[in-house]
Amino acid sequence: MLTGEQVGTRLSHEDMQAAGSGLGAAGFVVYDDTACMVEVARMLSRFLFVESCGQCLPCKFGTGEVTDALDRIAIGRGSGADVVLIQERLKIVADANRCYLPIEERRLISSILLAFPEDFAAHLEGACLRTREIPVPKIVDLADGRVVYDLRQASKRPDWTYDE
Repeated sequence: MLTGEQVGTRLSHEDMQAAGSGLGAAGFVVYDDTACMVEVARMLSRFLFVESCGQCLPCKFGTGEVTDALDRIAIGRGSGADVVLIQERLKIVADANRCYLPIEERRLISSILLAFPEDFAAHLEGACLRTREIPVPKIVDLADGRVVYDLRQASKRPDWTYDE
């Protein structure tokens, strides 16, 4: 996660690493200041939880518990204990990992917690004014300069079936 103050970071592996981020496959999602970062964290954690194959139990269950805690916080039913649970699960989520997904969960959610503590505090106090649905940025098509998201991704379940 890069904040607005870091938007000028050069797109090199070295500069992104120095900024506390990474270049990865060079895919970016940009949110303006009207986006609630608790909702962004919840949506991205849920995406990673759903996409986890389940071969590594710390990954599948850890991402699930992080997502559940973020769900509670996002709807105003969270507590400081949920933040502690998230931090504890992020420490072990990548134990015995076979892919990068749980590392992505750890790095991404940790960085959102660190960069946007005020958003989490607002939710814990029941005072977030920026709550709105944030679409899952899973791209299924690029055509005529337009991005098409997978609108079904939000209803995808951890067993890779879909809610009706």
